[in-house]
Amino acid sequence: LHKEYRRQRQMCIRDRCLGLAAVMLYPGSKTLQRQYYRQQLRYTAYLLAADIRQMQQQTLFQPENYMYTLKVSDKDKHSYRIERAHKIWKRVRLDADISLTCEKAIKNLSYNENGNPTAIGGYRLEHRQLPDMYCRLTVQPVTGRVTVYEK
Repeated sequence: LHKEYRRQRQMCIRDRCLGLAAVMLYPGSKTLQRQYYRQQLRYTAYLLAADIRQMQQQTLFQPENYMYTLKVSDKDKHSYRIERAHKIWKRVRLDADISLTCEKAIKNLSYNENGNPTAIGGYRLEHRQLPDMYCRLTVQPVTGRVTVYEK
């Protein structure tokens, strides 16, 4: 999992840098700007999905069997945090243009020792510059598999 997580992160960083370079070279191009914003949104969605997968893997394979919980705040739509044994383990601040919302049932997501999610539902990421596009992450029941959809 660690290798997969690192590879995904490297690809996202590479794509983000290429998008930023293109926007800087052609600042008047709306198409390139939309592409850059789309890449920003995808990057954020895949990082959130990787964090959820990592949380599940660590719950399964940590010898101490700590309980990891992903928490989304109602007030701050630009961040989320992962707690380990009720202490903040990781805090993620999203780009100011990207907002994160979730269904009420999945505000506090954790996994049991078998890797099953304690809640099911979805997260939605939106970019302020792209009102017609969003990414949706869903957590599947029983398996806890995370899927990412774009619209």
